[in-house]
Amino acid sequence: MQHDPAFEPTPPGCFPLEELQAFQRIEACALLDVNYYLWLNNTDADKPPYRFLYCLELVFERQGALLLSSGEDTTAIRIISAETLIRTARDLQQLHNQVSIQRVNCAAFPLWQPAVGSPLQAVRLSRNEDGYYLNDALVLDFGSWRILVSLNHQGDGLALSDYASASHR
Repeated sequence: MQHDPAFEPTPPGCFPLEELQAFQRIEACALLDVNYYLWLNNTDADKPPYRFLYCLELVFERQGALLLSSGEDTTAIRIISAETLIRTARDLQQLHNQVSIQRVNCAAFPLWQPAVGSPLQAVRLSRNEDGYYLNDALVLDFGSWRILVSLNHQGDGLALSDYASASHR
């Protein structure tokens, strides 16, 4: 029997084929807008809410929005649908009886200003020893400006940084 990787399940910790194809579809498309979806945990009224970046929305010309999420458990970066984001927000609102996901437009933030309006040249990924692409980090390469999207290892959610400054740490 011949080995066919197309029919093998993607190992944990790696991007599945359909997500890799989604990354390819946005290459060469200009970034039009950026939104953060913050997860707010207000369970203790005496403390400020605990917040983390649950989802990053990148809006591209011709391809629409790409939603990158850490998921509820911060174990992997995944592409999610708008329906999944809405369902999660609705479920959290019902559970806590308050808004728990907040949208923040970030196109004017210093991290994103150089990228907005520029075409995405590539989504850069790391490979494991078996050739699968790891889903714990990715670099959005806009040519002269690169943004690192990674899992926040000091807490929950996603972490974002200028790739040039992140690579000098």
